[in-house]
Order: sequence, then C-alpha cells, then structure tokens
Amino acid sequence: MPLPNGIEPDLGLFLRRMMGILACRSKSPAEKLRLGGVLIQERLGSSQASVMLFDEDRQELKVVAATRQEIVGLCQPLSPRCVSGYVCTFKEPLLITDIAADGRFCCRSAAYRTASLMSVPLLSEQGSVIGVINVSDKEGGGAFSQADLGLLLEYAGWVTPLIDNIVVLDRLEKEKERYRDLAQELEIKQKELIMASTERAELVQMVVHDFKSPLSAVISNMDLLTYLGPSESQRPIIETAFKGASKLLEMIDEFLHVARVDELHERGFSPMPVSFLPLVESQLAEIAPLARDKGIVIENGCALDVRVLGDRMLLGHLVQNLVSNAVKYTPENGLIRLGMDSWESRRTEDPSRTVLKFWVEDNGEGIEDRYKETVFEKFVRTERSMESGIKGTGIGLFVCRKIVSMFQGRIWVEDATPKGSRFCVILFIPDSLDGNEHG
Repeated sequence: MPLPNGIEPDLGLFLRRMMGILACRSKSPAEKLRLGGVLIQERLGSSQASVMLFDEDRQELKVVAATRQEIVGLCQPLSPRCVSGYVCTFKEPLLITDIAADGRFCCRSAAYRTASLMSVPLLSEQGSVIGVINVSDKEGGGAFSQADLGLLLEYAGWVTPLIDNIVVLDRLEKEKERYRDLAQELEIKQKELIMASTERAELVQMVVHDFKSPLSAVISNMDLLTYLGPSESQRPIIETAFKGASKLLEMIDEFLHVARVDELHERGFSPMPVSFLPLVESQLAEIAPLARDKGIVIENGCALDVRVLGDRMLLGHLVQNLVSNAVKYTPENGLIRLGMDSWESRRTEDPSRTVLKFWVEDNGEGIEDRYKETVFEKFVRTERSMESGIKGTGIGLFVCRKIVSMFQGRIWVEDATPKGSRFCVILFIPDSLDGNEHG
C-alpha cells in the first residue's frame, strides 16, 4: 500500500503500534477502535475524533466512539447540510480548513475550538457506506494538511473490518433483543392457549353434565308418554318434541367428539398400537339393533387381526361414525359391507412401512361427484341427503377426517358397484409390535 508523501521518519514506529493494536486477539473490536483512534489522533495532532455508523433503516448516523464520551450514543439525521451527512451521502472525504467559510454546511457547535476538520467515509467491500470518521481541533490552532487526510484515509481502510464487526455485533444484539421479546410474547401466548384449552375442557364437562343429562331425561319422559298412550291429538306433539330432543342430543354428542379430538391434538397426541379387529366388532355389536330395525344386513369382511397406529377411543368413533352413517343412508332391507386390505408403503413420509386400508360400503343413493371432496367439510350435506329427509348435522364426516389426519392417514369416498358409496380410510400398521397397546 503506497504511503502519503510528507510522512515523518517515525512512521514505521506508528505503523507497528497501529498493527499491534489491530492484530491483538485479546481486545474487542470496540477496544481496538478506541485505542487505534487515540493513536491516530496523536499522529494527526488532533484533540477531537469520532466514529459514526450509518443506520439505513432509520436514515441516521449514530456516534459509536468519540473522544468526548458524552456524545457516544447520540444520533444525527442524515443530511448533506452536515459534514458527516455530506460524506455519507456522496462517499467523498472532506478536508476543510475553515468550516465557517464553507457555505455548504450549517453552523456547528461551539464545543469545537478550531475551524479546520477532516471527515472520511467508511466503505464496505461492496462500496456501500457503513459510517464516517471525523477528526477536528488541530493542536496549535492550525489547519489539517493533505498528508493528514491521506493518513486518515489509510486508517479508515485499516479499521473498516473492525467497524464491520461492530456493525455485525450490533445487529446480532438487536436480533437477540428481538428474539427475547418474541420468546416472551410466545410464552404469554402459550399461557393464553393453555388457559383457553382448560376453559374449553371445562366447557365440555359442563355440556356433559349440565346439558346432556337433563336432555336425556326429557327424551326418556317423552318415550314414557308415548308408552302411556297419548290421545291422537297429543301424539304428533310428543313425536315432534321427541325428534327435536333426539336431534339436539346427537348434535351435543358430535360437539363433544370434536372437542375431544381438538383437546388431544393440542396436548401433542402420539399414535400408539391399537388392536383394530376387536374394535370393529365391538362397534358393529353396538350398531346392530339400528341395522335390524331397517332390515339391513351387515357383512363384516375384516379378517386381518392387526394393530394400527392410533387411539382406541378415536378409532372407535371413526368406525362408529362410518358404519352408523352407512346405516342411516342405506335403504330398508339393504346391504352394508366392511373390508380391509394391507400392502407395503411406497412413501418415505409414512409413519410405518405397512399400510392398512379399511372401508365401509353401502348400497344407498351414493354421493354426487361434486360432493366427494366437500362432504368431509364442516356442516356440508348433499342435496340427495337433504331431499331424502334423513336427519344429520354435517359434522360426522368432518370429525372422521380430523381423526384420520391425526394418525397421518387419509380418508375419501368413491362409488360402489352397482350403486352406493364406499368410504375408504388409510391407517398404518406399526413396524414393531413390541410397544404396549394404547387404551
């Protein structure tokens, strides 16, 4: 690197001292900057110096090091009417012999004793300005020279990596503060979610005890009135009340299932091995009376005695929902078939290497193609189901999809042959059967 003309013979000593400061591993970048600043001030015969960094977001310059400690931390809006702002804006070094005679700049503070000053930009490797170095108050009251400016420019080149480090450290500190604030905010949100989850669990219990029990009593008394033999005029009233209460009880049950699924999901549910065939047989035994009332035959083609990844209660509700849905939409003296199959998974993201497909097929009117995707959404019912007069909430299949998604599976509906619908579910058989069954 060429040296400026007119440098005194003791330049070698100055350079060794400066390089010793900049190369010292035990000192922080800020300490190196401070010591190097003192040394350059001695060399230039200056009693005032400062380093200012440019904040692009705020469009201002901030003092990060200075001879006068009271100005460290002060900020100045970026303006070419000020010396530092001019240098930062135009990326040009300034040597001013008399600031009072330079019409480019506004009047400065009376704290400076002499009229001469220098200011040079600090440039990154990409050529962008990261700050400025200011030197003023030449000892003896004279003016700074071109040699002084050359030496200050050399020094700016030496300390730019230090300044870069300080900028990076400052950004890291700001990021740390931002992450600390974010962590505190997330902690508050987590506490709010826990409180909300607790309140919802309490609400579910309230529904169970305060709504369901009295409603069951109403239904029982309606049934008793029917048994006691009401008059012809009373019978339609009792039947209407009985159907309305039964409908409300069904809606409460569906709400409870949705709440239980959400509660398990929020608690961080992990699927466990569950024996599937006994669970299917248990649900069929419960639904058998409803099927017999309509003369419906249920053929259970499930023969694989396997365990699947899931939860006993949720899997039971999944099977119960699909079979009771089939009973509801199968005409009298109809047929419902259940079946299962398994194969090796071909997807690396699946939770196990073996897939189980379970299906429930009815011979009802079927589902129109335009409803095959939306039928699993909340409160969706097809035109055929509404025209048939069959009562429903539009919640059951929505709950089924939520349950299956918790097990990383899939559910869909397709046409059965010669008519009807086949609801298919993908579940997963665990790779190891050593784990305990989840109850």
